[in-house]
Amino acid sequence: MKKILLSSLLVFSVLANAQNKTLIENTHQEPANLFKKSNVAGYKKSKLHTTNKTATQNGSAWFNKIDFIENLNPGVQVFSAMHLFPDSAIILGYSSTSGAVYPYIHKAANYMDPSFMAQQNIITDKFATYTMDSLSIGYIYERNTGNNTPDSLIIEIIAENHALDYTLGGNFPYQDIEYNFATLGLKSSMTVLKRIRIPLNSTDTCAGGVYKQILVATSGIAPQTNSKKIGAVVSFKPGYSYSLTDVLIGDGGSNPATKNVFFVLSSEENGDGGGAGTDPTIYGTPTDYTTDMNMSYVLDQTVRYNINTNGWNGYFLPTFAYTTPYSYEHHDIGYKLSVTTAGVSELENNGFALNQNQPNPFTKESVVNYQLVKDASSAVFTITDVMGRVISSEKVNANQGTHSIKLGAYAGGLYYYSLNIDGKSITKKMIVE
Repeated sequence: MKKILLSSLLVFSVLANAQNKTLIENTHQEPANLFKKSNVAGYKKSKLHTTNKTATQNGSAWFNKIDFIENLNPGVQVFSAMHLFPDSAIILGYSSTSGAVYPYIHKAANYMDPSFMAQQNIITDKFATYTMDSLSIGYIYERNTGNNTPDSLIIEIIAENHALDYTLGGNFPYQDIEYNFATLGLKSSMTVLKRIRIPLNSTDTCAGGVYKQILVATSGIAPQTNSKKIGAVVSFKPGYSYSLTDVLIGDGGSNPATKNVFFVLSSEENGDGGGAGTDPTIYGTPTDYTTDMNMSYVLDQTVRYNINTNGWNGYFLPTFAYTTPYSYEHHDIGYKLSVTTAGVSELENNGFALNQNQPNPFTKESVVNYQLVKDASSAVFTITDVMGRVISSEKVNANQGTHSIKLGAYAGGLYYYSLNIDGKSITKKMIVE
């Protein structure tokens, strides 16, 4: 899927939530001395959570879109270091051709849609109630000031807001984050569940560009019902004064780094195409806000200074909005969630229940069990792929009791299976390796 440039104006449809936002033309110039790109596995190593599973919808697991992608396509996505700085009044680094480059990414964010994270089994539908235990951020941090004054990482945990549901370029359903230029923070429309300040000092330094991960507890956040999305906004606050002549990334020559610099690790989903870049994969269905809504965001220079000419002032930019390939599609921001009970009893509410297939993931065969409280007139079991295409559909036993459906071999990937009983459906996901 090659992204297509739409109008340069922000277009809003007034059809309920089926709002559309335009794409934007291009990415910014980067300094020549950025940290080298690397395969995700090379950076994350033991920090990947690709086999993060429990046997039932109980327990805890890490949820991270990068881990989800690595689980589906091992070794394909590529990591880059994405700078964060509160303004553009400092030199980020130097390009190979046109001199100084200034910071243009001022905040990073993502929304995580837990029911679509297939590397875990504790949330497999839209009915779970979960608590958030911890947050993780992959980063690179280098200190160049020569003193011990700590910098700060500011994390704001945000709740979902369906008033901000949009479809990007007619392809990607997502939920946006509103920005207030007057206060340089989030708009009051955004519900901040928790605000965390993490001091950064010499012990957090990543000498030589070595990848690290921050883990922070997030106690005190109320349980989230119905598998709601949850998000995080990340900002870097320097503990030092700076000027337009200070430098964050040295060029290895006459322009050394003079100030501390912080990067969030971010991946290009389908690799960097040998330098040409690639486009991300669509998992959600356009204008269907019950489908996959995982998305990462940046607050770029134009929105930070309220000078965006494509209609994005007041909004974070979803990373899929760029019409040219973008290195920072998915930020390494993860969430550890716990589920102690199934959020809603399927048997009580629907008169039937659909179990998670076992084993999951599988290669050659798996089994799905389901239960009916009473005889039904119709029972149909359907399997679809991530694009919504029907792989198989069959009538199954509609009599009261517990029944099993044997699954055969499919091509590797993520699938959804649904049981429809007299017009009511339950859908779960499975992985074929």
